[in-house]
Amino acid sequence: MRTRLPLALILVAILLASCGGRPDVTVSIAGTTVPMVLSSTTDRTGCSIMHGDAIPQNVPLTTVRPAPPVTLRFEAGPSATEFRGWIYEGDPPPPGGPIEEFTVPGRGGTYAPRSMTPGRTYQVLLNVQWSAVVTSGEVTHVFRLRIEPP
Repeated sequence: MRTRLPLALILVAILLASCGGRPDVTVSIAGTTVPMVLSSTTDRTGCSIMHGDAIPQNVPLTTVRPAPPVTLRFEAGPSATEFRGWIYEGDPPPPGGPIEEFTVPGRGGTYAPRSMTPGRTYQVLLNVQWSAVVTSGEVTHVFRLRIEPP
């Protein structure tokens, strides 16, 4: 039995390494699910880092009519550890930085942006950090919103 122990430990390590991974991410506002486009990914293991960027084309515009205050609801798989976001005003956003940044810990939660007001269009970058047993990473999505009065 002792001679099989190292093999069993290696098999368990491989199995654990394959568990987890990038979580599915959902954003909703006032019950409306907001479609997103993948922008970038980073996957880290004990031995390597893989990173990929995309230039999102044709990001769908979602019009919502939430009761004030506007509240973004985030949900992700069990490996998610934190949401970070950057809100830009305009379509396309003007040069310069975001009008608001936020962080929401955990695999789900809400955030009420101070800068989103009715009659305007916004682009949001949402970065989700995740961690599994022996892997971690982050995935970034982009989505566009038009806020209208309820």
